[in-house]
Amino acid sequence: MQNSQAVATFRKLTPAMIESQRLAQANDIPQTSKAEVSLALKKAAPALGIDGTTYHILDILVGLTAADDWQRGQRPLVAISNEKLAEYVCRSKRTVIRCIKRLVEAGVLAYRDSPTGRRYIHRSGYHGGKYGEIERGYGLDFSPARQRVQELQQMGADFAARLQRQKDAKRSITRLLRAIADMQFLAQEQGIEFSDLSEQTAQLREAGMSFEDKAEALQVLYDAAVAKLSADQTENTTCAGDINDSPYNHTNPRNLESSNKRSSANAEPISIPKREQAPAERAFENEHSRNFQANPADQSQVDHLEHLSLPLLAQGLEQLQETLGISITSWQALAEQQQQMALLIGLSSGALAQAQNQVGGYLASAILAVTCEKALRDPLAIARPGGYFRACVDRARTGNLALHRTLFGLAAGT
Repeated sequence: MQNSQAVATFRKLTPAMIESQRLAQANDIPQTSKAEVSLALKKAAPALGIDGTTYHILDILVGLTAADDWQRGQRPLVAISNEKLAEYVCRSKRTVIRCIKRLVEAGVLAYRDSPTGRRYIHRSGYHGGKYGEIERGYGLDFSPARQRVQELQQMGADFAARLQRQKDAKRSITRLLRAIADMQFLAQEQGIEFSDLSEQTAQLREAGMSFEDKAEALQVLYDAAVAKLSADQTENTTCAGDINDSPYNHTNPRNLESSNKRSSANAEPISIPKREQAPAERAFENEHSRNFQANPADQSQVDHLEHLSLPLLAQGLEQLQETLGISITSWQALAEQQQQMALLIGLSSGALAQAQNQVGGYLASAILAVTCEKALRDPLAIARPGGYFRACVDRARTGNLALHRTLFGLAAGT
């Protein structure tokens, strides 16, 4: 196959495009696979600014490449016209051209233009049920993504970690704001002066800082408020000055006799008054009680999953297991891969959470796994995997989903 990386003269090259062309011409090709690069691309897409129609086109282009073309000595080319891509994504040709340029400038693709501008691939025959190596080809080259696979994996991991930190910080902000509001209410009940707390809280609400910094500042404010309330409560409840008071003890024989009597079985229990809690203690309990959320098991999953078995899932989801590098040995193992599977088909976390609430976590995992398997085997068979997943969930809610039949077909290779 030709090694030169030609770019048509009508293209106006930018520094980012030139860097992509340089990566496509590199000789130190890493050992990787189509599944590994595809997963790395989808995880790093938000960090690269790839979303919407551009992400849809990227998903189609990756699916059209042959797995053998990602090996060393080969070039992962895809030859599809802009017109056909426009039909697939239901957008104009100009939009498709802009999206492809965006992928090139992001360091994912490189142009490999023919003298006539047409995209095509010639292979060395057809042997053993698959086409041979590329002898001559022009189109869109995924060599830059293959060269950056480790960098893309790190970008995806960093982006996911940053999102998790922001999510945890938002939860902490909500929790602390509620705890501080409870503390103010309790302070008013006890008649404790706490005027500056509202002002400081309002300033932090409007402060233009990151979620992590705001959560940390609120935590400091909350700890200081707890310490102040505890100190004020201790001062108000001190027994200093009461040591000279005369004791009030009834020790006459009548009282001793009645207190020494054994209580009968039918006697009413003695009620002991509960100790009055300090405002800081009550605020502390209110804060932690909100963090407890019951998570009862969804008993409705049992009826839906009666026809599914782990061996059937393992046989029908071969491509998915190879892509994610897992083995389906338990329902828990499959459920732990929900986020990875959602990334494969571009499903939002909100849609996944809604499906889990509607049909249960295990059935949602099984439907998601089948959707990913069908999309990996034939990317053109399902134009919108997310819509296909939601349609299956709706059918499961009405009892019209026969997921085991689909799995039998996948296990048989149909």
